[in-house]
Amino acid sequence: MNGFYIAPTPQLYFGAGSIDHLSSVTGTWGNKVLLITGKNSFANAPWKENVNALLQDKELVHITHSGEPTVEQINELLSHLRNQPFDCIVSIGGGSIIDTGKTLSAMLTVNDPIEYYLEGLPDYRPHPGSKIPFIAVPTTAGTGSEVTKNAVISKYGTNGYKRSIRHNNFIPNVAIIDPELQITCPLPTTATSGMDTLTQLIESYFSLQANLFTDILAEKGIELAAQSLLKAYTEPSCVEHRSKMAMAAYLSGITLAHAGLGAVHGFASSIGGLYNVAHGAICGSLLTQTTRINLQKMTALPKYHDKIYRLAILLQPENPPENIDEAANNIVTTLQRWADQLNIPSLISLGIKQEDFEKIASMTQIKNNPVPLDTADLKKILEES
Repeated sequence: MNGFYIAPTPQLYFGAGSIDHLSSVTGTWGNKVLLITGKNSFANAPWKENVNALLQDKELVHITHSGEPTVEQINELLSHLRNQPFDCIVSIGGGSIIDTGKTLSAMLTVNDPIEYYLEGLPDYRPHPGSKIPFIAVPTTAGTGSEVTKNAVISKYGTNGYKRSIRHNNFIPNVAIIDPELQITCPLPTTATSGMDTLTQLIESYFSLQANLFTDILAEKGIELAAQSLLKAYTEPSCVEHRSKMAMAAYLSGITLAHAGLGAVHGFASSIGGLYNVAHGAICGSLLTQTTRINLQKMTALPKYHDKIYRLAILLQPENPPENIDEAANNIVTTLQRWADQLNIPSLISLGIKQEDFEKIASMTQIKNNPVPLDTADLKKILEES
């Protein structure tokens, strides 16, 4: 049993109707509230009026955002908002909306552009950790950003990148996870965000940094996703299936924060800097083939056999494998079948060009992947995805 460290998690309100806590939670800090939502998702949501009623006694500034947050968008928002004092910030939306709010929470306390605080850039400097209190209200079951300490910011183009602003203090103060808010999530987003959750759980389970704590959470998250990922897609109004996927996503946020991720998310970072493509769609398109190549190498290592067996049973409890090769095959077959049933797009249909595969492979970092993958392995994954 190796040692490990556990970071704080947000104060959590979970379950149907938990959005009703929003008024009292924001009142903890004051009445001046910055609300960030999606452009269309909030406007068309049947729960919009309830949210408005919960915040009606607040001095509210409401901004909308679409797509994953970029350097340019964040800096533009900062230029408009820096002169306004806010008592707290609330993000209601998917992972991109939560990342936008998390970033503004941190950056409205300093006077620099976002580039100074993105890890890995030439002018990087550590953020002091100051922030405006932040409340995350996810409307998708995907990234787990409602429990993590980082926000991912993109810059698209030939020299593009996806980088994180990160500090333990950036963990949301409060997470309100109401599965009833996720019922109206579009089906394609339900599918791709759900596959992102599953990817995070599987990658953190096999990560080189995995530990007893993250294994326990990852196994439960995988079990919940196996029960409800497809059903949340085919029965989108079922609160029970939405609840299970919402909890799986929350657990995936904890496990990725403490164990790290693998090659799929390495690819997602590389591709996400070159192309304006939804993160969950990238992960969903790559999960099966990345897992297949990983398992080809992992089955030769007895230290991974127990986890391979466990994953196979968690994904298909009705079909326990008889040997390690059957376990690996069952995992890959199940992931591919689910991707097909969820209509997960291929890389080519996402607009990823084959002539960029060499560059993508060379840019991809896989430090926590359970086994080494060379450039040939990475290109093969891209080609087969």
